[in-house]
Amino acid sequence: MSGQSAVSDPQHAARLLRALSSFREESRFCDAHLVLEGEEIPVQKNILAAASPYIRRKSNCPWYFGDKL
Repeated sequence: MSGQSAVSDPQHAARLLRALSSFREESRFCDAHLVLEGEEIPVQKNILAAASPYIRRKSNCPWYFGDKL
């Protein structure tokens, strides 16, 4: 594309996943709670939506889940 440049970094994906994992471990940037057998687990909706077509569909309806999934 014109006006854009690309930088190739073979470690980019690995660093990105490590950062996302650390955010989860530290409960940073959590915007919802997954309720599983009565236990509330802090989660990031965007990560769940990326991994789950079901959550992706339901995330378009904020009234459906609110902040508990």
